[in-house]
Amino acid sequence: MIYILYNALSPVMFRIVLAISTIGQLFCAIACLTSCSRMMFAFSRDGAIPGYKYWSKVSKNQVPVNSVLISAVIGLIITLPALWKSPRGIPTAFYAVVSISVIGLYLAFLIPIWYRWKAGDQFVPGEWNLGKHYKWMNLVAVAEILVMCFYFIMPFEPSAIPWDPNFTWLAVNYAPVLLGITLLLLWAWWELSVKTWFTGPRKTIE
Repeated sequence: MIYILYNALSPVMFRIVLAISTIGQLFCAIACLTSCSRMMFAFSRDGAIPGYKYWSKVSKNQVPVNSVLISAVIGLIITLPALWKSPRGIPTAFYAVVSISVIGLYLAFLIPIWYRWKAGDQFVPGEWNLGKHYKWMNLVAVAEILVMCFYFIMPFEPSAIPWDPNFTWLAVNYAPVLLGITLLLLWAWWELSVKTWFTGPRKTIE
């Protein structure tokens, strides 16, 4: 894309477009770090994350500093493969991190959508709701989420497929591997420990 812009635009316009894109990516990263650290703090406050005593602490300015730092460190670690370039110059790590983010976000959407459909008429809707249309709209939403998640675990290029003669690990989309390991560890933690003591969200305001 950069090569196309470089050849299609004047030097000044190319720099302007590149600067706008860079600033946009910076703000996106800040927004992701903000939401991630706040969610980590909220779940830690309920004791639902390993090491929650550390991540639930806030500074004198009411900022969950530890959650911000650990979120940044995790983001840095999963982006480390960017230090090694794909043979074809494809930014594999960038695509993989985007895939991880999208899948995580969509799965977060899927959970309440699915449980709302499963609850059926037992669910008490609020003032703004879909009426009876939820019966088909929720299923369409779940199907769309599953399709999108499948799309984002696919290889980015032929050399990422194991049986391709030009296969290289530098081209592999590691999103399904990282997500799979994470979900497996969370499931094991739930089965071996959490379900015996976790009672749900903790009330902090009466």
